[in-house]
Amino acid sequence: MSHWLEDAERDEQRKKQKPLKESAKIQDKMFRIKQNYEVNHEAYLAFINRLQEICERANNLPAEKKEPWNHIDAKAKESKLENHLYYFSTNQRFEKRVITKSFPFVKNQHYKNIRVAYFSISKEMGKVEVEIKEDFLAKTRLSADDNSQEKEWIDDGLKRMDMIFLYDITDFDKEHALKILDWLVFKEDFKSLPFREEHFKYKKF
Repeated sequence: MSHWLEDAERDEQRKKQKPLKESAKIQDKMFRIKQNYEVNHEAYLAFINRLQEICERANNLPAEKKEPWNHIDAKAKESKLENHLYYFSTNQRFEKRVITKSFPFVKNQHYKNIRVAYFSISKEMGKVEVEIKEDFLAKTRLSADDNSQEKEWIDDGLKRMDMIFLYDITDFDKEHALKILDWLVFKEDFKSLPFREEHFKYKKF
């Protein structure tokens, strides 16, 4: 039977080795992402540019043509993995009757419905990681007593979503860009997107 001192020393040694192992994994992932980008950057950037152009055309429409959304944000984002991350985001506002635990037990709740699509180069050769996210943010009131947010149980029945897909870079085309646009501006639901069960990687929620 080992002595407690030896056990404690082994635990400390494992703690010191863990960051080194994690760092090695990150470095390997970054190297594989770099290789993928070197081989497939032309196809990837061609799709990103096409989607940016389509979103800009939509943004240039008059206000009456852009309901219920108003503007599509389309930007590159910095990433520690250097995976050439881009995101496309928009939102709409609406009211919904929800169930609460306090009288009168039903009320109208204001929401911001956010849709976001992230694209980045995967460590898997020839693949792009696509994150599709939809969230609903409830507008909260301020309490008159202490000026803090009023916390209240609400059953809104709204389905949040955050999923990651792995998709072939060379399969992205104009039709894909248009389907993503349709989803972003609330013309279509999630099922209209081109990502299927075979492309599914994992859920983040």
